[in-house]
Amino acid sequence: MAKTTSVTIPSLADVDAEYADLVARYASINQRINEIRQEIGSTEAAIAEEAKTGGPRLRPAIAELVGDADASAVDRRKKLRDLRHDEHNHSEALAEIQKRIYARRSFASSAVITAMQAEINKRVGAITVATETALAAQADLESLLRDLEAEGVETDGLRSVKVPFFLTNGQAARYVAEHKDAGRG
Repeated sequence: MAKTTSVTIPSLADVDAEYADLVARYASINQRINEIRQEIGSTEAAIAEEAKTGGPRLRPAIAELVGDADASAVDRRKKLRDLRHDEHNHSEALAEIQKRIYARRSFASSAVITAMQAEINKRVGAITVATETALAAQADLESLLRDLEAEGVETDGLRSVKVPFFLTNGQAARYVAEHKDAGRG
């Protein structure tokens, strides 16, 4: 069976500016969280190194008053607290944006479906035509089998030519009835 020609499906961000903005914000915040985590790692490493050497234990203001040269080492603990707070805020914002992206996805999806409706209808129409053809062929086969049986021919040996269940259980006819206008017009 030949594949139908390919089409370009617009992305959700292409058809919905609000969705695109949310996705861009998500990427930006996620990138910033990674940067913060790298800073936390290097700050924790510096604090651990200074703890090995018995580094400063004074608050920055006291260290400055007593003349300790490495007051920035004392500031690392405050920086670490600030970074963790910043990471928490960014993580909360990221979770909120994820919720908003999820909520907005249905609107954006509707816009993509609207943009693709003609192609969808064309392909549903092709399935409908093929199903109608299969149903007509099935009816022809069943008619022939009935005619054979009417002449007294035993058709039990013809089980392999019996029509598959999906054409006999009414689903195919229902599909055709529901979609017969798709792709025609």
